[in-house]
Amino acid sequence: MPYQADVTDLAYRYDGSFPGFLCCLFESFAARELPAAVLAPDQGQLSLFGSRNIPTDPAKAARVARGLERLGGTVQDRIATGFLSDDPDKDLILLRFARLCFERGPGAARMLGDPDVAAAFALARAVGNEAHLFIEFIRFEERDGMLGAVIHPKNRVLPLLVRHFCSRLPDESFLIFDATHGMALVRRPSGVAYLRMERYLPGTDEAEQDWQRLWKRFYDALTIQERRNPVCQRTHQPKRFWQDMCEMRPVPVPAEETPGKMGC
Repeated sequence: MPYQADVTDLAYRYDGSFPGFLCCLFESFAARELPAAVLAPDQGQLSLFGSRNIPTDPAKAARVARGLERLGGTVQDRIATGFLSDDPDKDLILLRFARLCFERGPGAARMLGDPDVAAAFALARAVGNEAHLFIEFIRFEERDGMLGAVIHPKNRVLPLLVRHFCSRLPDESFLIFDATHGMALVRRPSGVAYLRMERYLPGTDEAEQDWQRLWKRFYDALTIQERRNPVCQRTHQPKRFWQDMCEMRPVPVPAEETPGKMGC
């Protein structure tokens, strides 16, 4: 017999953390209910019905995490990746998906005809696809003895970039600033950290500017003007990434060519 749960008009409120989300899942099972919404602190409640604050309890979160571990990597990865989405309904989608997997076993993750499974799959796929694109389109610059880059993602993809760039740049310190969410991934020899950050100031080192001008000229030299196809270009290189790609920005003007400088 499936584990029965009443569908309620109640909204769960939690602190927005992943352990907090796991506590919402614990509460859903303990109360034998499915909430109408699961809301992080930055989300307003749209219904006139009541809400319940779900405190974050490390013991309850650990208990749910062990249960997810027993369901296998597919279920765990889908929930962990989907949680990085900025979809306002992602918490409820993942809660319903997790409940279904607990009730029917890990094979439930393959039931894409089920609306809850399909919605969770779509969340995780969107986040994973965006992370894959950033792996291709991130452009680093040298600044203050380390590499720096700025991105403007739709979702919180930084945790999905760690393994790739730590593997590709094993001897480098680097920073990737998520300007959309005000977070930075910082990798130093001492380890990896996530920090709150308000803004990133581009480097002004002339040698770095020379490298950017050289890359821009190389990019332009490969372009066959007679075969330019802007629609095809935007398909393979979406326009929302251009602001953070040096080859798509104006060429930095060398200092000796800047108006008002001596020698001009």
